[in-house]
Amino acid sequence: MIAHRIQTHPNEPAVKFYRTIAISFLVLTVILLGVVIFITSKKATITILAKNDVKNVNMSVNLVSGATGASDEQVVTGGVTSSLFFWKQKYSPTGNKVMDAVATGEAIIYNKTGADQTLIKTTRLITPLGVLFRLADRVTVPANGQVTAQIYADLPGSASEVGPAQLTIPGLATDKQRFIYAETQTSTVGGTSKVGILTEEDIKAAMTDYIDKTKQAYLSANNSLFTSGKPIITLTGDPIVNHKVGEEVSEFELSGTSTVVAVWYSESELTDVLNKAVGLKIDPGSEKALALSGSPQVAIASYSLKSGTAQLTVAQNVTVTLDSNVDKLAVSNFLGKSKDEIQRYILGLDHVAGVEVKFSPAWMMSAPSVPDKIQIIVKNVN
Repeated sequence: MIAHRIQTHPNEPAVKFYRTIAISFLVLTVILLGVVIFITSKKATITILAKNDVKNVNMSVNLVSGATGASDEQVVTGGVTSSLFFWKQKYSPTGNKVMDAVATGEAIIYNKTGADQTLIKTTRLITPLGVLFRLADRVTVPANGQVTAQIYADLPGSASEVGPAQLTIPGLATDKQRFIYAETQTSTVGGTSKVGILTEEDIKAAMTDYIDKTKQAYLSANNSLFTSGKPIITLTGDPIVNHKVGEEVSEFELSGTSTVVAVWYSESELTDVLNKAVGLKIDPGSEKALALSGSPQVAIASYSLKSGTAQLTVAQNVTVTLDSNVDKLAVSNFLGKSKDEIQRYILGLDHVAGVEVKFSPAWMMSAPSVPDKIQIIVKNVN
């Protein structure tokens, strides 16, 4: 009898089981790795185009006398004064009719003799080209000296507008003309003039300019009064016009005595007051101030000479734009949002000119849920 060994495989089912588990684990690992890669590769870039806008700050500021500085938020230190001031100014009508006029100028008369020489009014002076001028006033030229005198052309017209020249005095003896003579160092002017019919518009335009010129002249004459602050000026009193509407004139004059009220204030204190007012005007949740636009417009609303106080109206423009650091632009506002949701939200903010949203990969439908994967860029456009 032959005996046979029977071979058995008791561990074969277990091997298959563990192989299945290993393969499943590997597949799950690959899937998990893919999910991780997908999540970590998701990116969103939000580019916002922010525009600059101008806001107006209008306020009343009280002015008090003193030099210690003001503590109240809407008070500045300064002063008030009032005085009478005379000024006159010439203007031309808006006519276009050109007429001959008498040219005038200035001449230096030399006397190189040992005796004084008197020249009467209307004494003739002739240029080398034969243009005749006359003395406007009597003059006496000292021995071995000189005087400056006003001259005018003998005949009207542009031919009398001549450049610098040496002039002889034909009324003197021939031998004296070599030693007593005149010289112009600048051109004579005024040989022609424009003449027009004076209109109401001419006078109105002149009135506006006259006020400005009077203020400038007053400040120039009283500059030493305003070393401690910046002045603003107001005038009362209408000037007199020396011609009537409808007259044909080459020029007209405004003149008069005005009551000038001058108020001066501390510029640094006003700047502090304005900065506080600007801070209240700005929405801290969405915008920031870039700069104050130009100088503030300050006017006198009322004043008291007795107490040295005044009330000022102040207007200031401030340039503002979108603040990239505000909570409304925090990354948390965009986690998991679609492009359309992000765009509608941002376009609803002030000072936004446009927005561009890019997702990566391009086929993504929503922004990442991880804050570090969202980038927000704010660009200013003018």
